Amino acid sequence: MHAISVPGSFRPRGHDVSLPSGPVPDGGADSSPLQLFDRACRRLLGHGAEFADTVVERIRAEVPYYADPVLAPPDVRRTVGVGIRHGLEAGVDPSRIVDVERYTRDLGMRRAEQGRPLDEVLHAYRVAGSEVWSGIISVVERDGLGDARQLVHVAELVWKSNDRDAVMVADAYRQVAKGVASRHGERVRLILAALLETRNEPEFTRDAAAILDLPLDGRFAVAVVGATPPYGRAPQTTPEVRGIRILRHACGRRDVLVAHLGDRPLDALASGLDAGPGFRIGISPVVQGLESLARARDMAGLALRTCRADGEIARLDSRLPEGLLISRPDLSAELAHGVLRPMYDLEPADRDTLFDTVSVWIENGGSAVQAARHMLCHRNTVLNRLRRFEQITGLALTRPRDLVQLTLALDAHRLLGPTAALGTIDRNRPPTA
Repeated sequence: MHAISVPGSFRPRGHDVSLPSGPVPDGGADSSPLQLFDRACRRLLGHGAEFADTVVERIRAEVPYYADPVLAPPDVRRTVGVGIRHGLEAGVDPSRIVDVERYTRDLGMRRAEQGRPLDEVLHAYRVAGSEVWSGIISVVERDGLGDARQLVHVAELVWKSNDRDAVMVADAYRQVAKGVASRHGERVRLILAALLETRNEPEFTRDAAAILDLPLDGRFAVAVVGATPPYGRAPQTTPEVRGIRILRHACGRRDVLVAHLGDRPLDALASGLDAGPGFRIGISPVVQGLESLARARDMAGLALRTCRADGEIARLDSRLPEGLLISRPDLSAELAHGVLRPMYDLEPADRDTLFDTVSVWIENGGSAVQAARHMLCHRNTVLNRLRRFEQITGLALTRPRDLVQLTLALDAHRLLGPTAALGTIDRNRPPTA
C-alpha cells in the first residue's frame, strides 16, 4: 500500500474567504463555517506529530497492506506527516493549495516507482482523509472552538476537493507506472538474453535469479519457437502451461521460452505448447540451474532444426542422433556423401523408390512384411529393393554397423538435403530450420 499523504487541500477551491487578521478567538457563536474550519485547521496543526501518529495507526488498522511490515512502504510515517501538514496549511491559506497538488503528484509517482498497488494507495489516501476530517470535528468539540454542526456546510466542498486530489494521485501513478513497467520489462529482457546467450559469472547469475524471481538451482527447459515463412509470424504472447512458469524472450522470427518446471515433467511442457500452422518448436532436455540456460537454448535450437514440417514439436532427448548430425553438418555431409553418392547415378524416380523402401523398412523395425503392408506391395518386392540397395551402396543391411551408418546417412540426407550426398553442400554453413 502506499503511504498516503492526506486528503488534499481542505480549503474549498474557488472560494475566496477573508480571514480575520491577528489572533482568532477560540469560540464565537457568530463564526461562519469557513472561519470555524480555519480555526480547527490551525489548532490541529499544533498537534503535529501526535496527530500524524493517530492517522498512521488508523491507516494500518483499515488497510491490511499498510499493516504488513514487509509490504508497507518504509516512509509511511513521514509521508503521512508531511501530507497532513500541507493539507492543514492549505485549509488556513488557500495559496498553499499548490503545495498539496505538488505533493499528491509526487506521492503518486513515488508509489508507482516503488511498485505499490494503486488500489491500496488510494484506499490509504481516503482513510487518511477521513481521519483528518474526524480530527477537525474532534478538535472543535474538545477545545470549544464553536458549534461543530456548522462544519456540515463545508463538508461537501472539502470532500470534493479531496476526491480531486485522489484523482491527481492516480493520474500521476498511472503515468509513471507505464514507464516503470516498460523499464522493468526491458531489464528482464536484457537479463534473460544474457542468461540465454552467454556463460555468465556466478555473481551475475545470482542477481538474475533475484530479479527474475527464479530459483538459482531449479529445473529448467528451453523451447525455441520458429516461424516459417510466408505464413508464420513471431508469437506475440507468452504461452500458459499449468504448473510451469514461462518467461518469453523475443528474438526476430523466433521466440525463446524459458520454462521453470519445478517438479513437473518435461512431458507437461511439451504437451502444453501448441506449434500450429507456420510454426515449429524445439525443446531442450531438462537442465539444472540458471547457469545452464545457454546450453539448454543451444539444444532447443538443435531440436528445432530436426523438425520435418510445420506444426511439429521436437524434443531433443528423443532425437539425439539427429541432433548430433545437425550439430556437425560438415561431418554429416561427409557421411551422406560417402554412403549415398552412388544412388544419384540412378534415375530420380528409381532412386526415390529405393530411398522410400529402405526408410519404411527401418521405421518398421526391419520387417519386410510390415514394410510391404505399409507400401501396398508384396513382401518379395521389398526384399528385392533392399538387395538392390545393398548392391549399389556396398552395405550389408544384416550387419549392425552398416545399418547404423545407413540410418545416420539417411537422416543426414533428410536434414541437409540432396546436396549433402552429392558433395555440393557448403559444409561451413549450418542449415536453417
